[in-house]
Amino acid sequence: MFNFVMIAFEQSMIYLPIAIGAYISFSLLKIPDLSLETSYLIGAFCGGLALQLMQGFSAPITLLVVVIASIVGGMLVGLTSSCMTFYGNIPHLLSSIITCGLFQGVFLMLSSSYVSLAKYDNVFMLFPYFSQHPELFVLMILNFFICCVCAYFFRTQLGYSFVIFGCNPSFFAHFRISKGYVFIVGVVIANGLAGLAGLFFAQTNSLIEMNMGVGKALFCITALILGKALFHKAQGSVYVPIVGVGFYFIIQQLLLKIGFNLKYFTMVQSLLVFVVLIALYKKNRAHHDQLGL
Repeated sequence: MFNFVMIAFEQSMIYLPIAIGAYISFSLLKIPDLSLETSYLIGAFCGGLALQLMQGFSAPITLLVVVIASIVGGMLVGLTSSCMTFYGNIPHLLSSIITCGLFQGVFLMLSSSYVSLAKYDNVFMLFPYFSQHPELFVLMILNFFICCVCAYFFRTQLGYSFVIFGCNPSFFAHFRISKGYVFIVGVVIANGLAGLAGLFFAQTNSLIEMNMGVGKALFCITALILGKALFHKAQGSVYVPIVGVGFYFIIQQLLLKIGFNLKYFTMVQSLLVFVVLIALYKKNRAHHDQLGL
């Protein structure tokens, strides 16, 4: 039972940042931001590159630099896709696809499709004070800080602007306020968090693989649906992605316990999303949220 809880908890800590990023993009801004998957890869790559360059430095400095590098890598992807959308008048779904191809090409130019980090010190293992779960402890600290910052941010004027952008985009035009700033900043922050999640995965698994981001958008949508099921009236609340990710991995571990083959789990997620979207459409045909979140 203890191992069951610890596995679900550790997986939740790894993927929580990208779920919060998806919450900003999918639930608040209401945009189909597939560039999150690319940010997941590029964040891991930038963090891994920083880890190689920081060998020999003290543990806290290495951790700080690697985390910042992964966030900046993800933000660069978000900045590219959002600028394509806003300044190039390209639909964001299309700009996300273009950005995906662009940065995957850059990744292959700078490295191979598979990068092993096994020969480098694990940045989350650099604190020897917690011998049983040093990796998990660092993940908890970083995620706690992220959640506190996001909870405060969602209560700021800019945070409320994200909600307005998604629910009533004509508000900005009516009051002659440029919505470009809100849109670009929101996408950049969301992708920065996705980049950090990529670092978490790369460090805990000691590898970076070109297709590691594939399917993460579906994971985020599923987790947000689970979170919204409990906090359906919460708008701009960090509890939605936290609870959603937790339930997601608890369900996954329960299915594994009863002998379910996890290679079919993606199909289960897809069917769940389909059923929820159909149910929401039948419940409210007049005003249907295209993302269902």
